[in-house]
Amino acid sequence: MPELPDVETLARMLRRRTTGSRIHRVRILSPATIRSPAPRTFVRLMRGRRIERVGRRGKYLLIDLHGALTLIIHLRMTGDLAIAPADAPLHPHTRVLFALDGEELRFVDQRRFGHMDLLPAARVDRLSGLRRLGEEPLARRFTLDRFRGLLRGRRGMLKALLLRQDLVAGIGNLYADEILFQARLRPARPVESLRPPDVARLHGAIRAVLRRATDGLARSGSGKAAATLLDARGREGACPRCGRALAAARVAGRGTYYCRSCQR
Repeated sequence: MPELPDVETLARMLRRRTTGSRIHRVRILSPATIRSPAPRTFVRLMRGRRIERVGRRGKYLLIDLHGALTLIIHLRMTGDLAIAPADAPLHPHTRVLFALDGEELRFVDQRRFGHMDLLPAARVDRLSGLRRLGEEPLARRFTLDRFRGLLRGRRGMLKALLLRQDLVAGIGNLYADEILFQARLRPARPVESLRPPDVARLHGAIRAVLRRATDGLARSGSGKAAATLLDARGREGACPRCGRALAAARVAGRGTYYCRSCQR
């Protein structure tokens, strides 16, 4: 499932490749992908618009169009966007196509869970999914003091907290495991048990892991360089720090991997 680094990398690519391009045509191959407005209205409103800016909020892509409209895309489990020559064969799971200048921006989604909304720019923050999002972990304002404030009075397991999009936006299951590994904290550890040095390590790990993952994806198109623990899990299941076998458990309802020795 795409997480913040995947969506941020995609936003950077689209910003570089599509800013200033005009959308000449729109083809909807899977009407269910368009949540609002109705598909015919969506096509009519999109046609002829120029792409002015590409941004990201949590796991959402935000594409600002000329005329104060914003296209909001959530990739969900298997969604992706790619730019291809207009005459290139279509991927069998292509759902929506945007014809640009000699190229097409194609939305591909095997599981069909991804969706798009086209809204007036002034109403973007009212979209329920965006309205509920918490802090952006790569933003300057996500300081240690601000993170301490988010944790104050919280209870429950650490991994469950990291997965709460209304507290910190964009972290999913895989990166939650890696963040906790780098911070040397157990996924099921109670939030209220954290000491000040633990909180500082966790805050630093959130920013470092997500930055490294984003940079790794930008360089190689793969997240493998970003997550040492997840690499080990995929190969032999040994902790890359101490060499002991990784533990597998269900934490916060999600499959979870951690090191019993290194994480406390």
